[in-house]
Amino acid sequence: MGLEALIEAGKAISQAFSGVSGLGSAFVVAGLTILLVIGIGFGLYALIRLVKQIPRMTVWEFIKFTVLFAIALIIVGIIIP
Repeated sequence: MGLEALIEAGKAISQAFSGVSGLGSAFVVAGLTILLVIGIGFGLYALIRLVKQIPRMTVWEFIKFTVLFAIALIIVGIIIP
């Protein structure tokens, strides 16, 4: 289900740039790709740091983390299907 949504998003992006041709559109696509890779890398870095912090959290911090994680999962569950 999530892979189909990703394919549809890719098709929508490619249709948005179908009217634009030339070197300018290549630069735009390259720039968006670079931003996407940086964003994914930053997200993974933050996730790894957060996982390392879990054993050192107080009970109250762990409860806040669990609630925020649950909210994030709900949002992702709404977006993906």
